Amino acid sequence: MSQIEPYGAFASRDYRFFFASRLANSFGTNIMMPTLGWQIYALTRDPFALGMIGMAVFIPVVLSSLPAGQAADRLERRRVYMTAQIVLIGSALSFCMLTLSGVTAPWAFYLDAALFGAAKTFSMPTATAWMPHLVERRHFPNAVVWTSSTYQMSSVLGPALVGLTLYAFGEAVTYAMAAGCYLASWMLACLVRIRSRGAHREQHGLAHIFAGFTYIYRSRLILGATTLDLFALLLGGATAMLPVYAHDVLHVGEGGFGLLRSAPALGSAATGIFLAHRPLRRGVGRFMFTSVVVYGFIVMAFGLSKNLPLSIALLVLLGAAETVGAFVRQTLVQLSTHDDMRGRVTSVNMMFVSARNELGDVQSGFAASLIGVVPAVVLGGLGTVIVAVLWQRMFPALRNVQTFEQALPERASQSPQSGPRPCPSCPPDSVTQARA
Repeated sequence: MSQIEPYGAFASRDYRFFFASRLANSFGTNIMMPTLGWQIYALTRDPFALGMIGMAVFIPVVLSSLPAGQAADRLERRRVYMTAQIVLIGSALSFCMLTLSGVTAPWAFYLDAALFGAAKTFSMPTATAWMPHLVERRHFPNAVVWTSSTYQMSSVLGPALVGLTLYAFGEAVTYAMAAGCYLASWMLACLVRIRSRGAHREQHGLAHIFAGFTYIYRSRLILGATTLDLFALLLGGATAMLPVYAHDVLHVGEGGFGLLRSAPALGSAATGIFLAHRPLRRGVGRFMFTSVVVYGFIVMAFGLSKNLPLSIALLVLLGAAETVGAFVRQTLVQLSTHDDMRGRVTSVNMMFVSARNELGDVQSGFAASLIGVVPAVVLGGLGTVIVAVLWQRMFPALRNVQTFEQALPERASQSPQSGPRPCPSCPPDSVTQARA
């Protein structure tokens, strides 16, 4: 058995700065978006208005995903990433100015949320395509764990800080803090010395633009993982309704809202650190499906809870279950993807993830406005369980994946029974060259 190196990725100086940049970026998002949700609900007292934040972010994600994938696979990735951070700084400052100007019309905030969505769409695929070049290949799964955990780590302190800052200073100061985080992300990215530019820049046409969709469609493993992420967790969007629970169900105000938003991240961060020290070695597919089923049942329990300590405990467990599933899905997808396709595949996957998150918020808000927030959350959790059970039957290859090494492109390309070559648009020997 190979020696476990829980901090192996951090042996690389450039990865350390990259990790810090991603952490600062995630802090900005986990400060800005909870503040926006709280502010919109305070202005409207309408759960559907909360859901419309998701729609405002999702539309630019869909429109920008294919260009973002092209940028990540054609242009110099550090430069694209840094440009996205500048746009995110502008978005956060715009929220601050809208608040200081006394604007109360939700549509103005939705427009700014759309700018955030577009910048996020360029930031994520580029970072994902850039990261493998910053670590040794043997440390790549470890880097995936730590990079994926940046969002959870920031989610622990970010929303709690939001609750305190909203109470003491108001929304404008909170948005300014988010802008400071994005500025720190830009500065830390400047310190990364390794550059990365996608190959096959001479290719053009629709086949190249839509290659990410083709790649995912031809891989049952990636298709199953991404669509499970989309459909199962889209229904279980309990966290979108946390402002409603804080205001109208649990009656805990800003401080309680911050605790509720932080609770899933606490479970996620603890689970992420545990996985870095005790990585999954066998039965990763079954672990993933089990975690989604557990997630659905926890959502149902949270929906019925009217006790703050119990709700917080359930949200901690919710974050832990989501992290196990997300870690397996992200690792399988990234390991299954050839480097020259990584930006385009990530952009399509991000479209699915955004549909899960943002459209999940819309679905939750719409359902809550029709049947009430508690029934909407409970039924959403039940839907998550049903989807997980169905997907186990539809994608047995994903369910039966034992180790992450099974997802490597070399393994898929060596066996004629394993399906199409992982990179249809690449030369036959490009996989081996990229992985060498």
